Amino acid sequence: MNMYWGSARVLVGLIVTGFLCISWASAQTSDFERGVTEFRAGNYSSAAKIFAEAESSSPGTTDALLYEAKCLVNLEDFAAAEKALRIYMASHTNSADAAYLLAFVLHRQNRPAESLTAYTQAAAITQPTGDDLKIVGLDYVLLDDYPDAIKWLEKAVEFDPKNKDAWYYLGRAYYTNARLLEARRAFQRVLDLDPHDVKAENNLGLIFESSAQPDAAIDSYTKAIDWDQRSPHPSEQPYVNLGSLLLEQGRTEEAISALEKSVALAPNDGFCRLKLGTVYLRAGKLEAAQRELEKATSLEPDNAAAHYLLGKLYKQIRETDRAKAEFDRTAELQARAAGSSPSKH
Repeated sequence: MNMYWGSARVLVGLIVTGFLCISWASAQTSDFERGVTEFRAGNYSSAAKIFAEAESSSPGTTDALLYEAKCLVNLEDFAAAEKALRIYMASHTNSADAAYLLAFVLHRQNRPAESLTAYTQAAAITQPTGDDLKIVGLDYVLLDDYPDAIKWLEKAVEFDPKNKDAWYYLGRAYYTNARLLEARRAFQRVLDLDPHDVKAENNLGLIFESSAQPDAAIDSYTKAIDWDQRSPHPSEQPYVNLGSLLLEQGRTEEAISALEKSVALAPNDGFCRLKLGTVYLRAGKLEAAQRELEKATSLEPDNAAAHYLLGKLYKQIRETDRAKAEFDRTAELQARAAGSSPSKH
């Protein structure tokens, strides 16, 4: 009887232990699945916490760390995403998803050389997509290597001809290298894919302006502004470009209106402040010009043009010492840019 009871107790104990193990495993699966549900709903912050808990409770048994990293990427916490990915990849060495995501995360942390190495390693696992090749191209942009940037962006659009972003960045790379005809074709391709793409139309304006076609440039900037007004997050770029061109043409009042709008949209953009200060100075609105130029030099302390214009303004209002200080600062910055020391006077 005692032996039977003892055996029964062992059997009951095994059943209970097995039940607890199944329940524990089910709980972990449930945590992971809850995290996936939150992730798919776009609740990235709560999903990241659930995935972290699932990984802590059962290290390495699910893709919790990979999904946590994806959440962190969406939250733009790239350093934390990198940490989660590296831990995950230590036990999932052939995960192409993790390898490509790590390469992207390194790119977003402005570490292009490391990103390129990661992309090479990822490509050894599986073929890249057009988006992957696009980021490879942008890594070369960060390295100021435009020939290679163009090569990889061309591969991206060849691989995925409907990749609007890749066409846009290819257009920017062409434009930076003064390949205006090719840039125009690339931006037109963006507009073929999305007829109201504000960035592409704005960049067409830049190309027309560079090609001495001011009327066509104004038309493009105006179109971009019209389309952008429907956006919940309008850009200052077409306004500042239009205002700058109108300023060059002597259409001061029209330029003021456009440049004031650019500053309203991007109050911490030093270039917008500089352009607005310039047009105010030309219009004789000295108090307003002083405010904008002082703000421009505060936002961009190494901008020689801003210091020079501020010096001119101080000279005009007979603030001699302040004018000299600004001209001295201008000379210092110009000498630094030329790789020499400013001459003493």
